[in-house]
Amino acid sequence: MKYYNKTRTIEQKVNDREILEVLRAQNDLIHLILKELRSKD
Repeated sequence: MKYYNKTRTIEQKVNDREILEVLRAQNDLIHLILKELRSKD
């Protein structure tokens, strides 16, 4: 794994970080939607 990290470009690392942020935001949204749906039952 260490070798893999050293061979990655800065661009790849930035892209991964941005993707992670988007996924976290989507995750939060999904949790809010689920919470809302559960409360309507």
